[in-house]
Formats: sequence, structure tokens, C-alpha cells
Amino acid sequence: MQFNVAQLLKEPTGANRRYELVEDITALDPDLIVMGPLMGVLTLTRTNSGVLATGEFGTAVQVSCNRCLAPIVLPVRFALEESFHPTTEVVTGRPLRPDEYEGDVDELDDAALLIDDKHILDLAEVIRQDLWLAMPLAPGCNWEGPGPCPNLESLQQVGDIRLLRQGEQLLDTDEIDPRWAALRQLQKPDPEEPM
Repeated sequence: MQFNVAQLLKEPTGANRRYELVEDITALDPDLIVMGPLMGVLTLTRTNSGVLATGEFGTAVQVSCNRCLAPIVLPVRFALEESFHPTTEVVTGRPLRPDEYEGDVDELDDAALLIDDKHILDLAEVIRQDLWLAMPLAPGCNWEGPGPCPNLESLQQVGDIRLLRQGEQLLDTDEIDPRWAALRQLQKPDPEEPM
């Protein structure tokens, strides 16, 4: 996702370029299992201090359901809006000094937001960060929102897993470690025993 913006940097403020992207991002992050290409429309606009990148993007990634731990495919959509700043003067190729920069000098500290000395704007790190931020913290199998996990309910019916549900003990007594058996008496008091 690299773009040569040398010609755009020679144009006046407000000039822009539009790109329709269908990019393979499988190598973007080793911790992400990407299930499809990154698709969207990118607009690069010349600003007084560099290039503004904006766009709407979407892809699909494989994650684990937060409830049943089954692998699921999660569609992810996000909006991009970042300013990128040149490090060299576009006509002469001379490195820019911080006092020549037309903008907030603190923005020069983030290497992901700099246009390199060959005038290449690289979106990879910004896309990677935005992708992680767009993913839900607790993805689930239920696409309709909050509610029961359909995979978890089917696993419970089949009996593949055992869980504690609303204080009800689903484990068999003979499966309890004998060292902890005395604690089971505290869970359900004997109805004949006075309190």
C-alpha cells in the first residue's frame, strides 16, 4: 500500500487523487488471520503541510468467539483519516528542516506518518492500527448483538462442555477433587439443617 505522491506534492493545496483498493493484507500483521482482501476507496488530498489520506475500508478476519472460543469470521469496517508529512523538498530533494515544516512539529515524531525521501507514502502501519482498533474487544457468534451465543448453546445441548450457569453446578460429584469436596457442602446447604 505504497503510493508515490511526488506529483501530488507539486500541485496546489486541494489537489487530490482517488484510488479504488483491493489489497492483499495477509502479511500486514502476523497476529491477524486475514480472510479476504482490504477493499475500499482511498482519497489523497494535498494540504499545506503534506497529504491527507481519507477513505472507507473493509475486510474480514478470523477471530475466536469470546463465549464459545470457536473460530469465526468477523467483518471489519473502518474509516481512515490521517495526515502524512514529507521529509524532503519535492523539487530539489533536499531534506526539510523542522523550522521549514508547515504544521505541528510534534507530528514529525511518528515515523508511520512520514513520506519518505523518495516521496513514497506508505499506508501499511496506519491500516494495521486502524484494523485493530475497529475490531470489537469481545467478538461473538451472535451477529445480532447481545444475547446467547448460538454455538455455545448447541455445545451445551450436545454435552461437549460443562459450565457453571446461574449458580447451578453442572459437574458430577465424582469428578470433584477430594480435597475440595468439603466446599461442595457450603454451596447447597442441607434443607433439614437449621441456619
